[in-house]
Amino acid sequence: MKKYEFIDHTADIAVKAYGDTLEEAFAAAAEAMFDIIIGGAEIGMEKNISFAVESIDVEGLLVNFLSRLIVLHETEYLVLGAFKIKFTGDNRLEATASGEKYDEKKHGPGEHVKGVSYHMMDIYDGKGKKNSYVQVLFDI
Repeated sequence: MKKYEFIDHTADIAVKAYGDTLEEAFAAAAEAMFDIIIGGAEIGMEKNISFAVESIDVEGLLVNFLSRLIVLHETEYLVLGAFKIKFTGDNRLEATASGEKYDEKKHGPGEHVKGVSYHMMDIYDGKGKKNSYVQVLFDI
């Protein structure tokens, strides 16, 4: 199964990310975001980070998760490419991500992702019966 696809949008970049579970779909959305940031370059798995995020609903959880990754990229200059997500409640998740420090020569110029939007957001949890997906718009 493919992990994600880009959806046509006039100004920003929209992604539909898939997984066998909603946790895998969240992880695929994060992979897509970093592919946008570094133009699809290879990411070494030299460093692991873990964090948790909460929100009042699943949409906010997706936004908070991806926004935390943007902050890590902007403040610690990390590019991340492998994600493990575990929902630890209706409105909380724990994430582990692997990656490395951004290197302009290795990772090259991609698009600067400024934020995550609720516009066009769609989340489907197949709960094991069908594939799950998330659709999210990145503000560039």
